[in-house]
Amino acid sequence: MFDLVLKNARLVTEDAVRDTTVGVTAGRIAEIAAPGAPLEGTRTLDCSGKLVLPGLIDLHVHFNEPGMTRREDYFTGSSAAAAGGVTLFADMPLTNAPYTLTASDVRDKIDRASRKSVVDFAIWAGFVEDNTAQMEPMAEAGAYGFKMFTCGAGDGFPKPRRNTMERGFAEARRLGAFIGVHGEDQAAMDRNAQGCPSGMEEIDRFLTIHSPDTELSAVRTVLELAERTGAHVHICHASLPESVDMVTEARKRGVTATVETCPQYLLCTDEDLRRIRGPLKCTPPVRNRDAVDGMWQRVFDGALDFLGTDHSPAETGEKTNASFDACWGGINGVQYLFSLLHTEGVVRRGMDIRQLVRLYSAQPARFIGHYPERGTLEPGSEASFVLFDPGAEWTIRADRQLTKHCQTPYDGMRCTGRIEQTWLRGEPVCIYDFDKKRFRLTGRAGAGELVTPVNNKGKAR
Repeated sequence: MFDLVLKNARLVTEDAVRDTTVGVTAGRIAEIAAPGAPLEGTRTLDCSGKLVLPGLIDLHVHFNEPGMTRREDYFTGSSAAAAGGVTLFADMPLTNAPYTLTASDVRDKIDRASRKSVVDFAIWAGFVEDNTAQMEPMAEAGAYGFKMFTCGAGDGFPKPRRNTMERGFAEARRLGAFIGVHGEDQAAMDRNAQGCPSGMEEIDRFLTIHSPDTELSAVRTVLELAERTGAHVHICHASLPESVDMVTEARKRGVTATVETCPQYLLCTDEDLRRIRGPLKCTPPVRNRDAVDGMWQRVFDGALDFLGTDHSPAETGEKTNASFDACWGGINGVQYLFSLLHTEGVVRRGMDIRQLVRLYSAQPARFIGHYPERGTLEPGSEASFVLFDPGAEWTIRADRQLTKHCQTPYDGMRCTGRIEQTWLRGEPVCIYDFDKKRFRLTGRAGAGELVTPVNNKGKAR
């Protein structure tokens, strides 16, 4: 007798789509049998007409705890993640107070997430000018990786100087860890700002300051550092196909480098920014149509390692300010990545759904060193899965989110394909309520567990 049996289950992994009957025991997949096999379970879930996907993994979110919980916290953020099919997230070390720059900061965040998160979690640590000596203690405390900026990230999170970067990269290599980089060149941004005429429209000035050359310059610099030190560098939220190409070329030279992108860079353009304004403001900014199409080509070519949302929410007033300059630069989107990219990628562009599962489940699981425990559905894997209706037609409504503040640049977008249930280790966490047309949380705060890297040597591909 199994704890749970999935009947009429069409499993989708990165390798196959297959019709099965699944038995779950003690939170793990115990048996995958033929369709219609007479498995008996204490509970039975009929998956007819739906796809069963491995739990999704978002390794780039900002949940703002501690200190900035007016915007989001581990309970609200993880609830929205669960509504988006995410069963594991990695929380960034800034947009919280204090920043995560010491071992005690890491332990504090782990304690908070352990008490409040409804899904599993990992914790990023920060790498700034003055904390290289803290890298080993933070890793020992359970940090997932080290986030660095090549531009200003606010008071208290200073970008490392060049010689500090080199020391930090070497230390990351010694620890078997990686450096995640927000790639925008501050000096190039400053030059761009000086060239902006007075009276320039705010969005035009923003796009000029954060021009493509600022990203390309920063990516080039950190790839050179990685080549010299032997460190693993991970390019966060690449917005340009040329950034992805530089990573591809560096890998051919033996550099350990990986790269992610986010849905905004596959869905939205600078013209959308002019229309949507504050809710779509982020850095790097969304680019032109050629860049969007180029990023999709890199997705199809297999040049991207994985996807993440860079979910960085704010109070509604911080995103709807009359002044674009005063708007917070971050996107609320952890609830929507899979449905949005299923719509744009699978339905409109002919992407194989297995590739989307690879980019948002299998590859992130490999990156953190937990594949095939996570990221797939095989005997012995965690029974963390998503029930997905590929034909459901629906519209994103900001007021139906589970995040703390109901604004998102995706408000009003039409989707084909809807996540209907998210399960964590054989227990339902979030279920779509068809009567109320919104998600109902069924999981509990504190159900999520810390996930730390296993032999993370940058072998994500």
